Amino acid sequence: MAFFIQARLGSTRLPGKVLLPFYENNSILDLLVQNIKSNFSNISLVLCTSINNSDDLIAGFCKKKGIDCFRGSENNVLGRFLEASDFYNVSTIVRVCADNPFLDILFLKELLDFYFDNPNADYWSFKNDEGIPVIKTHYGFFAEIVSKKALQAVLEETDDNLYLEHVTNFIYSQSGFEVKLKSLPHYLKNRTDLRFTIDDIDDFENLKPVYQYYKNNNQDIQKTILFVDGNSRIKNKMIANIKKYSK
Repeated sequence: MAFFIQARLGSTRLPGKVLLPFYENNSILDLLVQNIKSNFSNISLVLCTSINNSDDLIAGFCKKKGIDCFRGSENNVLGRFLEASDFYNVSTIVRVCADNPFLDILFLKELLDFYFDNPNADYWSFKNDEGIPVIKTHYGFFAEIVSKKALQAVLEETDDNLYLEHVTNFIYSQSGFEVKLKSLPHYLKNRTDLRFTIDDIDDFENLKPVYQYYKNNNQDIQKTILFVDGNSRIKNKMIANIKKYSK
């Protein structure tokens, strides 16, 4: 098993966002790496980026931080993950998206326990009230776990760019895979008005003070949601970008 953080700098909405200063001069990548390494030191961590020249800075970040870096296709992310899993001899991947600075450690521990309780499935994550995997929501708190075997099966089944770019989408949207989805806690029920993921500069600036609060309150997601609920400016910007970037 290994954590694969998926990151690139060529975002059209906010280029370079994962290396921009976000909290106390730390970038989103800094924060993700610190959180994962300090809580899961027994699990390998690989930063998976592209071979594009624009991502040389990510490779440099990895070298500076002493992190394994794998470079592959920019658009065929599924192929990139499979090549990385071959290179590092990994059969189970914990996929982390680099635009989610609020990746929650408690949810991550719960997800890993869920995996170890059901080790023979193909895909493990959380689901919202409608049964939809949380990767398809705007929450930004969650990772997902997928088997290499399932990814190989996807590559054999399709060459549709949608599934090559969105790595796990085929697995939970098509039949033939064993998908394990855990229900969300009560405080996230029907909360389609929350957005803690970062796509553009509006998200980035809107979530900076939220992350400050989050860090000052022991990275407590429930408290942070209450903070957002009490700030109409932040909440309204979240809702606007949820509508703008429907998933």
